[in-house]
Amino acid sequence: MMGMNFYTETTMGQVHGRKYGESNQTIICLHPMPYSGGYYDTFCTNLVSQTNIAAISLDMLGYGQSSTIKEPVSIEDYAINVIEVIKSLKDSKELPGKISLLGFHTGSAIANEIAIHEPELIDKVIFVTYPFFDAEKREELLGSQTKGSIDESIDCLKGMWEFTITNRSEGISIERAYENFIDQVKNMPVSWYGFYSMFNYPSEERLPLLQHVPLIINDVSSLTEPTKIAMSLVENSEYVELSDVKGGIFELNTDQIISHVSSYLGS
Repeated sequence: MMGMNFYTETTMGQVHGRKYGESNQTIICLHPMPYSGGYYDTFCTNLVSQTNIAAISLDMLGYGQSSTIKEPVSIEDYAINVIEVIKSLKDSKELPGKISLLGFHTGSAIANEIAIHEPELIDKVIFVTYPFFDAEKREELLGSQTKGSIDESIDCLKGMWEFTITNRSEGISIERAYENFIDQVKNMPVSWYGFYSMFNYPSEERLPLLQHVPLIINDVSSLTEPTKIAMSLVENSEYVELSDVKGGIFELNTDQIISHVSSYLGS
């Protein structure tokens, strides 16, 4: 099942989304950079077939089929833009009932900021790993960040190809890996914008402001320990550690995520 495409006009540009199913309970899925909302297609398809929960995946500005942006924006800017989309969908009766957020990597920070800005609008918040970096680490990452560029040599795509295709997690089909590769290529040379936004986001200041009790799902990755630090900064949380999951979580472990998410949402 592919999501139904839709577009929403906002003050910052047109936002593209995919809608999966109809329900009085919907999860808004916020993608990791530098992908698009298509990253969640397998998860959202399985979610609506196994539960009574609907899903929407959005392309952040500058990514996928949403409007391009000429310079990096902040995590807060992404959040305010998504809030505008959510309110527009609610006003047009296309988004009834309870609304929850699910973020992965960068998407988790955006979810956090949305919930801080509009706590009454959001029912539940789910972080599938959280990219916590303290001020010192953020400065280091900003200093070493490379900006995407396009040139005439195929070498500019080599690292992306190896990460997404050659070294993909066992069990992910070549077809699905290729879709994710194309997703990244489509966003060059501005694919670095999302990372820049994340490396400027003071999570140590913003996470304690979250009023919700989030579900935090952690796997085995470079963000295992940063996610634990993030958990320590929120007042309360439901924490799940998937110690047997390493890579491809939204392709190979959707059943586990859906089980925990359904329980958390009381569905």
